[in-house]
Amino acid sequence: MTFKILSLDGGGIRGVLSATILKEVEKTLIEKTGQKLHEYFDLVSGTSTGSILAAGIACQMEADKMIELYQKSGKDIFLDSVREQRKWRKVSQAVGSHVLYPHEQGERGLAKVLENQLKKSPLGKKLDKSPTIAGIDKPHILIPAYDVYSRNTTWFNNSDPTAWYSNLELWKICTASASAPTFFPPYELPYNEHQSLPHIDGGVSANNPALMAVAHALLIEKQNGLNLSDITVLSIGTGNTTKVFKYEEIKGWGQLGWAGNLADMFMSPAAQNSEAICYHILESAGRDYLRLDFDLNERFQGKQQPDRLRESLKEKNPYNEFIFEQKNQKKPVKEDIDNPDNCPELIEAAECYLECGQVHYKNQRVLVKKAIEQFIESHSV
Repeated sequence: MTFKILSLDGGGIRGVLSATILKEVEKTLIEKTGQKLHEYFDLVSGTSTGSILAAGIACQMEADKMIELYQKSGKDIFLDSVREQRKWRKVSQAVGSHVLYPHEQGERGLAKVLENQLKKSPLGKKLDKSPTIAGIDKPHILIPAYDVYSRNTTWFNNSDPTAWYSNLELWKICTASASAPTFFPPYELPYNEHQSLPHIDGGVSANNPALMAVAHALLIEKQNGLNLSDITVLSIGTGNTTKVFKYEEIKGWGQLGWAGNLADMFMSPAAQNSEAICYHILESAGRDYLRLDFDLNERFQGKQQPDRLRESLKEKNPYNEFIFEQKNQKKPVKEDIDNPDNCPELIEAAECYLECGQVHYKNQRVLVKKAIEQFIESHSV
């Protein structure tokens, strides 16, 4: 037996990049197997913006609809008025963390958008409210969020009907998982009739949930005899930020400076470690691990190596290498995670990556589209 895992990283509005890659995966799946995302994968795990995509797949949303969510609802999540205040506070050296995007502001805000969008039942029928996590029969889903009260990462999943969160709606769990510190306030989830538990972005502990997903699969399928050698993983990122931080700049950072760069400085290393560990574990078991992700911008002279070490640290004007290769245009891609205006260029970069990008897969460098085809064909039975 083969147990197929889809893992989706966090990254705010850059989730539109992941959704664009998912569109190609979905297209190839339909062509090769006749199946859709929720039918092909046994477990879908997502952190933060990846949790929104995971929930969308569980609710049988097509990839086009997920892309549309970012394009049309992005400004209802990351409000222009709030973003302008955050920029002003940063320039004036005020405490920018006091200006946060709302969970709910009328019909706008992260929670309100997700409540309105995640309304498809597993049967494909429109509901008045989002399905509960226990109401999703297939696929298995796993969404991490960090419980700041208990100081634990909660592994929200639909495999344990007795869990305290089993009757929580998906949109609430996704709101918790996507409440990134310094961008959103914590989100309270009702624990019982007397107490609630405040949660923040799952990226604090697992921005790339692939390793967590492997562990969860082994646990929930233990009774069915699942072994590590039976597991295969498709992991999709949200683009790597390559913004340079120089000593002269960071040596004078106080609390504001570090808080303003929290996502860049602390979430990415943990995600990279998860990627490397998961890859080595599955390689040792002789199983597939396909990682689809890329640097948003090239910033250094010298060809980038697969291990991300560079031949030279001499900076150059940043640009996206795939847009350049495909369209002969040296243009940078904005790396902010909270600016919906970036959606068109993020989609363009992902589309060019799909057309001309290469990835290390099965001990060789192959085109991204070919790797997707090989992954699906290898595990379509």
